[in-house]
Amino acid sequence: MQLFTAQLKSCPDTKRFVREWQLFLFACAVFVVSGVCGCRSAWVQATVVNNENAPVNVVEVTYPGGTFGVQSIAAHGSFRYPFHILANDVIRIDFNDATGHSHTEKGPALRQGDGGTLRIEIEPDGKVVWTPQLTSKK
Repeated sequence: MQLFTAQLKSCPDTKRFVREWQLFLFACAVFVVSGVCGCRSAWVQATVVNNENAPVNVVEVTYPGGTFGVQSIAAHGSFRYPFHILANDVIRIDFNDATGHSHTEKGPALRQGDGGTLRIEIEPDGKVVWTPQLTSKK
């Protein structure tokens, strides 16, 4: 067995293979480290909470650069959605309460590059409470 491994170590093809394998492993390590430590886009984790005693319907949130929504949020339920802020502008929510009345409420100004959490609470009187916990990534 010793003779066989000695022959492998002295073989030029084996040395080249080992070197290529080491380079491959190094490249993989660099890729993984850059993915873990590298630049990342800022995300906002939005949570829309319905504090009413009845469902709210046709919920649509318009943020700088896009919209998201859900058909209905049950009474005392919530809906979560992650998004990127793509411009500077205010956020807005539109929804229909249980009686069918349409509501539109403007929220805080958001800036491109901000990330963190945003809680949007629909209160029983139809008012909306905005709780942003955002930090600038720039």
